[in-house]
Amino acid sequence: MAHPEPRFEIDLHGVTVARAKERLAQELYTCRVRRETPVLVIVGRGWGNRDQQSVLGPAIRAFLSGPEGRALGVVECRTVRRGGALLVRLA
Repeated sequence: MAHPEPRFEIDLHGVTVARAKERLAQELYTCRVRRETPVLVIVGRGWGNRDQQSVLGPAIRAFLSGPEGRALGVVECRTVRRGGALLVRLA
């Protein structure tokens, strides 16, 4: 089944993992209340850090796939844009 284009984006570039989780929870709650789904969550590919390994992407994927994500209404989270973003579908 094809997904509609996201009308809402959350850009987490340059944010710590802790702050990203906090902000993401707030934004996804708002999106769920407004019935905005899917949501594009931009995490970057990690090229801006010394090791050029994504830290934020895996942490946010785990957050969205775990109990916190389920509590926020996340029913699907898939990687898009060559690993630099997540497409999140809310209930």
